[in-house]
Amino acid sequence: MGMDMNVDFRNKVDQLGMKGKRLEGQVLKQAGEALADGIASNINRSSKSGSGYKHLSDYIVTSNVKTNKFGERHIQVSAIKELGYRLKFLELGTSKMSAQMPIEKGVSQTRGDVARILSDGQRRIMKL
Repeated sequence: MGMDMNVDFRNKVDQLGMKGKRLEGQVLKQAGEALADGIASNINRSSKSGSGYKHLSDYIVTSNVKTNKFGERHIQVSAIKELGYRLKFLELGTSKMSAQMPIEKGVSQTRGDVARILSDGQRRIMKL
């Protein structure tokens, strides 16, 4: 996929208007969910349980679609705000724990699925 294809895709989304933006957002959200599942699958569940305890793997979420100042649309995949520090400690490690890298492993495991979802979505939008 070259630069011309990227420009053609942006033009097609703009041409479709709100329908194009909605379809693009759905594709991005679907790809983000696949990545979130990959990250969550690489996080070990703790043996702790209780009424207030939250397992990190259950709270890997995707954001809503965001647009930057250049018109590029994206989503963020991360832990919820109150558990973000746990994900950081797992990814980078601490002085008493080695890095487990669930984000890096999740990205490498789902790279093909995410690419397939994005290319299928782009193809679907271009056919409209």
